[in-house]
Amino acid sequence: MKPTQNDPLEAYFQQVQDIILSRQHWVTGLLPASTAVTVHGNYTDAWVRDNVYSILSAWGLALAYRRTGDSNDRAYLLEQSVVKLMRGLLTAMMRQAAKVEKFKQSQNPLDALHAKYDTKTGAVVVGDDEWGHLQLDATSLFLLMLAQMTASGLRIVFTIDEVNFVQNLVHYVSRTYRTPDYGIWERGHKTNHGIAELNASSIGMAKAALEALSGFNLFGKEGGQASVVHVISDDIARTRITLESLLPRESISKEADAAVLSITGFPAFAVDNQAIRAKTEAIICEKLEGRYGCKRFLLDGHQTAIEDSYRMYYDPHELKKFTDIECEWPLFFTYLLLNSLFTGDIAAAQSYRAKLESLLVEHNGQQLLPELYLVPIDLIVAEKANPHSQERVPNENIPLVWAQSLFILGSLIQDGLLEIDDIDPLGRYKVVKRSQDCRLQIQLLAQDETVQNSLMSYEIHTQTLAEIAPIQIREASELAEAYTHVGRNDLIGLTGRPMRQLRTLATSKMYVLAGERLLFLPQCLNQKGFYLAMDNRLLIQRLRLEFAYIYRHWDRPGNPLVVMTIKHNMLANQREILIEFIKELQQGTTQGISLQLGTLLNFTESASHEKINYLHDFQFSKASWQESERPFFNVLPSTTAIPKPIDTYRITQWEIGSDIDLIKQLKSNANLYAQLEVLSLLSLRHGLDYDTGLAKDGTACCVRGLLEEVYERAGDQHIWFVVRRCAGLLGKYDINLEQAATEILVRQHALTLGRAYSGRATLTRPADSSEILQIIRTYNNNDASEHIIVQELVLYLGMLIKSNPELFADMHTVRVGHILQLLTVRQQRESACSTLDQAFNEILSLPPYQLSIKVKETLEDYSNTEDQLDLAEMLHIEGPLNEASCRELTSARFSTSMDPKDQTDINDWYGWREQQGSVGRENDAFYASVWGILHHCTGLTIGDKLNSKNRLDSETTLSQSTAGEQSFKLHVNHLLNKIQAPVYRQLTVEALKAMASIFRETPSLHIDDNLVVDIIIGHAVRISWLQSHPEHEENYEESASLAWQAFYRLPPHQVANGILDALNHLLNN
Repeated sequence: MKPTQNDPLEAYFQQVQDIILSRQHWVTGLLPASTAVTVHGNYTDAWVRDNVYSILSAWGLALAYRRTGDSNDRAYLLEQSVVKLMRGLLTAMMRQAAKVEKFKQSQNPLDALHAKYDTKTGAVVVGDDEWGHLQLDATSLFLLMLAQMTASGLRIVFTIDEVNFVQNLVHYVSRTYRTPDYGIWERGHKTNHGIAELNASSIGMAKAALEALSGFNLFGKEGGQASVVHVISDDIARTRITLESLLPRESISKEADAAVLSITGFPAFAVDNQAIRAKTEAIICEKLEGRYGCKRFLLDGHQTAIEDSYRMYYDPHELKKFTDIECEWPLFFTYLLLNSLFTGDIAAAQSYRAKLESLLVEHNGQQLLPELYLVPIDLIVAEKANPHSQERVPNENIPLVWAQSLFILGSLIQDGLLEIDDIDPLGRYKVVKRSQDCRLQIQLLAQDETVQNSLMSYEIHTQTLAEIAPIQIREASELAEAYTHVGRNDLIGLTGRPMRQLRTLATSKMYVLAGERLLFLPQCLNQKGFYLAMDNRLLIQRLRLEFAYIYRHWDRPGNPLVVMTIKHNMLANQREILIEFIKELQQGTTQGISLQLGTLLNFTESASHEKINYLHDFQFSKASWQESERPFFNVLPSTTAIPKPIDTYRITQWEIGSDIDLIKQLKSNANLYAQLEVLSLLSLRHGLDYDTGLAKDGTACCVRGLLEEVYERAGDQHIWFVVRRCAGLLGKYDINLEQAATEILVRQHALTLGRAYSGRATLTRPADSSEILQIIRTYNNNDASEHIIVQELVLYLGMLIKSNPELFADMHTVRVGHILQLLTVRQQRESACSTLDQAFNEILSLPPYQLSIKVKETLEDYSNTEDQLDLAEMLHIEGPLNEASCRELTSARFSTSMDPKDQTDINDWYGWREQQGSVGRENDAFYASVWGILHHCTGLTIGDKLNSKNRLDSETTLSQSTAGEQSFKLHVNHLLNKIQAPVYRQLTVEALKAMASIFRETPSLHIDDNLVVDIIIGHAVRISWLQSHPEHEENYEESASLAWQAFYRLPPHQVANGILDALNHLLNN
């Protein structure tokens, strides 16, 4: 497109008029995606995504006219066309308000808003189950551009009802970070089998929409408080964390996807980390860019000449035939053009402009961009032999209006008729890290004057509830309840935000809610119900993590304000630790975070504020910090003596004794351990609601109530064994359990909650606390103490992954049960316990903070730095292999150089393997090596040789996957995790590495058979044993057990040599 000298905008206006506005429906304002109806589908419907992108050129041209000051009539015409289209989409979606309400709760794809509508009526065109409607990127794109267009001066939202609906769309997309969808290509997994995936392009677009609408006034400058959109900052933070964990991948089935260009640059600008952004774009250009545009993703068969257009889905084995002939889309050059303009890379922008102009096709006298270019069927063989060598031809869909629109937008900027700030009035492309400019403000609040005076003796100034009046303090749960009314509209049938926990970013603001000024306590300070808050050291550690989280993700005007409450029980035990921490905060910095202790009076002006005027009929509770009464405080006897554990003989006597004997013990024995054991036995016999007969003031004393009293007493005295046992029996759980599991899962690690690995015990997407607890109770021993420790470990792992994410590198699955086994074995060794159950009881007795440190040390000790080596360095073979005869492998040997260099003092290689297998780390180089093995055999069986599900078929796997694909890594990881013995799991990993190294050194070696790792290891054990014990050759079976024990204790290079000998034996026999 070249502007004329007389009117530089005239040619653009004619193109926008002819290509876009002439197709806009006069009633609905909607645009068909194209006028084409082909074997690949009817494009005359109005796709949400295509409509928004297609109207951007009209919006950009209107802005260009406004900039020149000429032809205001044309500017107005274009602007109103934009408004009409956006309102057409808004109206179509509002008709589906019931689906929005349902989806907020369910995240069920069948409840999703539709992705396309009838162009003439805005009505539904296909059923809920007839299309992959859940396309969160499309809804998010609409919201993002609604904000951008409104910021540019357009008025799209007219009424409060519409404001409420948009607010609910925010709730709708706020969980995109955890919701698999069908994505920009509408099919999910690349096999087109309708399997939804977490897609980076959807998550990035949702992040952009949430950021753009946070605090945004939908009525523009004239709007009041009622038209402001409210976004939970923690939803943005979670989305950011998930996005950065996914990239540079698009999803588990797409290791690279050009759709991600829409979030690394215009319009989303969603990737804050510039290194991740650069790496992602480089991978896309390297793997997908061609002469005619970019491929959507690798192995994409859509509209290729050999695709069966009458079949919607692919068979997995047929994907390989699309290698190197995937269609190339000029659309992505328009993204690269715009992204180059925004980054100031003029040369790259000129290059992409020239490429796009060379791809234009003349159609009805216009120069248009086709949807894609494909390889003709007669040139496919030549193209596969020499990629990018053959001439491609455009398909029938001309133009792809979305691509044409973005090309016009880029050309307007390049020709100097529009500035990049014009089409990004919110300034999203200016990635400013405001979090480093904020100062964390902390208000210390004493429970009462006694606590206040006690702290004053240490020169620590606090305030009480009375002193901060009329400002009120509430728990975070009440703020979550208030948000259920934000966006509520009874007329439309919409509630507000679903009742879900709120994290620290949400509670670090001063609120004015329905006229009341309130502050909310961080969730980690909530002492109700769980014992971790009883340990000051752990509480301080949690606060440090929350401070770092707030500082890293703060995105609001004003400073974050955290209210830190100090109660009597925090000063009863570990007082010095708390005082030391507050003294540290008084210095004005901690962990590099700038902070200030002070009073609300000091902070009122500088703190971040959130104002919500109308909450319907919602009422806050009355403020009270009175400790709840302990109704059975005087029922059980007490003593000042230090309680002692009960010996097993006494417990056995109680087990065979009568209920009367047990009740006598309750009446007379003040030992907390004894009270616990007795109540545990009564619970086992009769249940928690059993009446013990120890009535108080006419109130029945059931087992549950007495256990609660023992729990409180043990907590006061920090008798952690009793605390944990009581918590397990009472079914207690930490309110932060769901959050901790989510921290792990959003960073793209699976989480196994069972004692042993199984698919059913493994979470791959966030779940609520009830589901997590159900899995813990179902897939572990029937022991409440084990359940409570597993839960505790999840909480510590959730903390660790925030503070030390490097400890989880290459750990695709975090297996809590194996980590607990490893902790127990370590405890047994460190304390010289005779049995594992004694070691487990010692773990139950550890203070929570100390146990959290042990978890960290365990992951640090077995971080397996050796596995970070590149593939080429992973294994080394001494001596050349005989290429002339691949069966002669005996000349090769693995050297000691492959043994872990930081583990030279290891004497117990069995213990080392047990530890490595329990943690389970395998890096990209390892999975690349397994991928390499598949090129040299017909299949590979990992794990139980009798289970056919453990076989990777080489042809199928290599056909349906790519080398860097996440789904391949997860499949291999799953097979390894099914090996329940950690030491054998690690041996299997070593065997696979050795085999891969052998095949790398002998590229011509191909085994026309299935490789069974179990069998190869079995031969390696036998050969290794007989080499050192030739006298056992005749009766090897009798010494097989000794042979296995000896093999487990060999250093890695000797194990690798055993695998080499086994492979050589199998090849020659």
